[in-house]
Amino acid sequence: MKPRVLAVDDDERNLALLMAKLEAEGYELGSARNGFEALEKVHSFRPDIILMDVMMPQMDGYEALRRLKSKEETRYIPVIMLTGRTEIEDKVMGFEVGAEDYIAKPYSLQEVAVRVKSLLRMRLLQNKLRETEKMAALGGMVDGIAHEIRNPLTAIGGLARRLADGETDPQHKAYTERIIKYVERLERMLQRIDEYKKILVSNLKPSDVNEVVMAAVKDIQEYVEGQGKEITVKTALMEGPPPVNLDYGNLKIALFNILQNSVEAIDKKGEITVATSPTIDQTIAVKISDTGSGMTPEEIRKIFNPFQSSKFEGAGMGLTITYRIIQDHSGDIEVESDKGRGTTVTVRLRPASSPSEARNRTI
Repeated sequence: MKPRVLAVDDDERNLALLMAKLEAEGYELGSARNGFEALEKVHSFRPDIILMDVMMPQMDGYEALRRLKSKEETRYIPVIMLTGRTEIEDKVMGFEVGAEDYIAKPYSLQEVAVRVKSLLRMRLLQNKLRETEKMAALGGMVDGIAHEIRNPLTAIGGLARRLADGETDPQHKAYTERIIKYVERLERMLQRIDEYKKILVSNLKPSDVNEVVMAAVKDIQEYVEGQGKEITVKTALMEGPPPVNLDYGNLKIALFNILQNSVEAIDKKGEITVATSPTIDQTIAVKISDTGSGMTPEEIRKIFNPFQSSKFEGAGMGLTITYRIIQDHSGDIEVESDKGRGTTVTVRLRPASSPSEARNRTI
């Protein structure tokens, strides 16, 4: 998804110029004319960064900033104050209230764009750090869950199967079969938890990413055959990709989880396309697109969180596992989706450094 920028200014000309520059930089834009509008817009637009004028009617930028920083759900959104008030006291007040940056008017639009880019990069790094800490805590939690559930579940499943074998009453037999069915679901959940534990560390070595992609595609084609759906899986792979430092088994799991999500998003008939290509930022992109049901922006924000899946069988951990694997590969993963039209997931991986490049970096 494109980073979202909310621009707040009561001067229509300033706002128009600012938004034109930011649109040219490739951001998704929202606007407000005063502090009240800004606070309302934040909850519906959910910006990644806010550009806030200070002198505005109804509610000035300082008060709007104070309210933003007083609430847990909005305090971490970086805010750049834009104002003609350039006295030291004004700047100090802005920083004390919680602004991350302060730009005096008249300002250079290029300078604003650079500072926005810098703060967004910093926020991305902070988010990655929080996600890493969350995943580490999750690793300990799921280990405890697996330990506490496995033994009693084995006993319940074993006893239920013994009862089912000797049961003659149709209703009692139906009850035991239902118990066995739910035990099997829990066993599959434990299997996914074990998968998560196994991928906590990836053993990376230079490899051909196309080989991993094709292995994941082969597995998903076999999976589709058992789902009773008419799904065509197409590939468009770049020729001779540079080696990528990867863990073959873990990356294959990550790509298969994405593909499986695409299969589940397609009702009866559809298409999945898997492509690899170079990017302008010198990474290798693995792009998986489907013609499935798509997601809302709110759903996209939650898909990598554990236990978010509506399908209990998958334990809601497939994409959590994928996210962790891509992190281990020092890669990035992005999701774009339109409700009712489909989803595209892009994984970006960095080519392995050549020996000469590695030596240059250590000098």
